[in-house]
Amino acid sequence: MTISDSALDQARSKRVLPLQGGRNFRDLGGYITADGRRLRWGRVYRSGVMAYFTPEDRTHLDTLGIRTVCDFRTPQERKREPTSWNKVPEQCLTWEYDHRAVSLRGYLDHSAPLTEEIARGCMALLYRKLPSTLAQVYTDFLVKLSAGELPLVFHCSAGKDRTGFAAALLLTTLGVPREQIYADFTLTNDVVDLERELFEHPRSSVGLGEDRNYLMKCSREARSPLLKAFPEYLDAAFETVEQDHGSVESYVRNRLGIDATAVKRMQAHLLEE
Repeated sequence: MTISDSALDQARSKRVLPLQGGRNFRDLGGYITADGRRLRWGRVYRSGVMAYFTPEDRTHLDTLGIRTVCDFRTPQERKREPTSWNKVPEQCLTWEYDHRAVSLRGYLDHSAPLTEEIARGCMALLYRKLPSTLAQVYTDFLVKLSAGELPLVFHCSAGKDRTGFAAALLLTTLGVPREQIYADFTLTNDVVDLERELFEHPRSSVGLGEDRNYLMKCSREARSPLLKAFPEYLDAAFETVEQDHGSVESYVRNRLGIDATAVKRMQAHLLEE
């Protein structure tokens, strides 16, 4: 099902929450599935780091009634930029995994200058590894959604890569066409200026591991692909899943263990009838 540009613009204005200290915090409601159902508003949110909320932001968040937080960041990231709430949600899920799995250090030759082409290649490689590296994280995330422990917010640091692929998995599982999935993925580029965030918050690595000082020394042109959500990155993740598992649906079912019953529960919780 194709949505008009005007309808998309109207939904976008509702999608991005009015948070002065938020980073890429938005509602996943409003997307339309292939069979014509619509995602409910106010049920599931995606975000970047939640360490810089203003008092007004925290008061607004209290009205959302968020019950569950899935924090995809590494222990080092959580320590560096701790989340700040007025009322801590009932469940705050975190995971322990090797920070090197999402660090640029594993993909870059630091003895050579960073170029735009190299940066794009590094990001594509990172996305190819996300489906296996974060398989347990994505399993637990989808289980929480199928259990109806909502409203739920899932996030990483930038709200772009780990969170972006999680959103793509969820939307695919719910039956949202790829056109809308890519629109949601690239919306990051309009919603948040990660270049500014990198320099404005001394503790922030915007999701790129321990490489903040290295990034700040690079040219803006070379650094830019690391701070953007380009469709080719999501292409790389989808291609890897399809090569290894046949389809995203098969990956969710066989690798993540989310069976048809769990998917139907998820759809019941998140889709309007």
